[in-house]
Amino acid sequence: MAKSQPKKAESKSAPKEPDSGNTKTADQIADAKTKTKSKSKKPFIICAVVAAVLAIIGIIIAVICNNNLDPSDPRASLSYSRSFFIFDHGKYTLWNADGNRLTEDEYDNHSDFIAGYAYVYKDKQPGIIDENGNVSVEFGKYGSITAKGGLYLAQDGNTKTYQVLTGNGSVIQEGEDLEISTSNSSSPFAVIESKEKVNVYTCNGNLITSIDVTNDKESVKLSSSNDFGSFHYGNQNVIFDARNNNTLATFEDDSSYRFDSVSDDRSIIILEKYNDSDKYKLLANGQLYDLDELKYYSITMDNNVIGYDNYSELALLNNEYKIERRVSTYLDLKDTNNFAYRNKENAVEIWQNGEKIKTIENADIAASGILFENYYAIEQDKKANFYNLDGSVAFNHDFKDIYSLFDKNHHAIVSDEENKYYLIDTSGNQVGEYTARHISSRDGGYEFRNDEGNYAVADETLSWISDYKYESLYHRSTAVGRNLWTGRLENDNYDLIDVENHKNIVEDINIQSVYENYFTAKNDDGVLEYYTLDGKHFYTVSKDKD
Repeated sequence: MAKSQPKKAESKSAPKEPDSGNTKTADQIADAKTKTKSKSKKPFIICAVVAAVLAIIGIIIAVICNNNLDPSDPRASLSYSRSFFIFDHGKYTLWNADGNRLTEDEYDNHSDFIAGYAYVYKDKQPGIIDENGNVSVEFGKYGSITAKGGLYLAQDGNTKTYQVLTGNGSVIQEGEDLEISTSNSSSPFAVIESKEKVNVYTCNGNLITSIDVTNDKESVKLSSSNDFGSFHYGNQNVIFDARNNNTLATFEDDSSYRFDSVSDDRSIIILEKYNDSDKYKLLANGQLYDLDELKYYSITMDNNVIGYDNYSELALLNNEYKIERRVSTYLDLKDTNNFAYRNKENAVEIWQNGEKIKTIENADIAASGILFENYYAIEQDKKANFYNLDGSVAFNHDFKDIYSLFDKNHHAIVSDEENKYYLIDTSGNQVGEYTARHISSRDGGYEFRNDEGNYAVADETLSWISDYKYESLYHRSTAVGRNLWTGRLENDNYDLIDVENHKNIVEDINIQSVYENYFTAKNDDGVLEYYTLDGKHFYTVSKDKD
């Protein structure tokens, strides 16, 4: 089997700086998770909604309870694992993120790892293993095992009795009429139903709640997000944190609530009523608030909660999450009391500490979004400027366009001429001496596009990683704990770019997919190969398998 030979990226110790058009690697550009709005002037709320959705989607994979990782780190999630299965020769094999084989080709089936355990079938007999392939429940001890939410419903085959197991084999409940369910494959909790009780357990076997079954047995409704769970039965709602094994709120309502938004740091939760999409509850600092004034709510990246009824008007909320004031979606927001926005008279109002301090007539917000630095972007008379929070002009310079607000790397994207954008620092000084037709602040880096439509990438230190050689760039958010991009070449192969460490991991290879701990590519024979995220080839699928 011919194995493709991906080229290891060479160190670019003295790259050239781009001059005009199609030039080479060089010396500056930066990361920015700005999620601020670009110059398209779509309403600010669209970006806020996207940010909130990404916040929810981006954190669903994980480790073990009571770890020391930042709560927002995907590796803290209970469904994250460094181990994974590869299917070949009709069997599954367990590998880890270092490219080490942990078991032989021996499993017929498997579940996902939750809290470090998964069930597997070997020679048609079920068992449970940990992430290193060690057996925690022997094969054949039970006639059947069903895996849900990191718990296991097992029956020995000789009796009608079921046992509910944790991954290490501990029995937490048993009975003859048990059923197990959960909300989705990555949920770290499960519901055990019998004729008398409905019990909710976390994946580690901690009992969250126990409710008596009613005469007219109703269905249990479940929802989950970022290791939080919601449970509804009868008129009882329970919101809990499976990662930390504690109940956050219990309240009565005939309807159930599902997760609408969760902040990156897991400190704020917005719940939506199932049968009434205009009714919400918010959990913050251990308190439960009703949100019923607006149709939609969203959490910004810096944990401001905003609301809206449509895409033309936002509502800023006070500390009790009630409407403080309504503003347009063309908004630069520091917090509820410090912001600038375009009013209905086409003027920009600047508010400081809850009071309007300045009005700029015939003006607009040049680039709207969340302020990482204390500068508003305002446009008047076809000129754009940055303004301080007190309403004074920040820099002695008129820009033709402000494409983005300052990002987390303390840079903004501006231009003085059409289609010639560059970066400035917080003193208003240009960073580097180059311009590009388009610059975008991406996750962990910047992409540049020249007049020919080709892309280059640079890291957050403003060091160039590549020249303008890519037809497209894509951030691989599935690579947990790594800031990896792929750059597509003219031949439809890819480079895998480690933006944080300023290097290419592999070059000119037919990458198929990038996962949490590995990526796949096809070799010259069209056969699938496996690589670690550091570019080490560790497995080639049998040629008769795809």
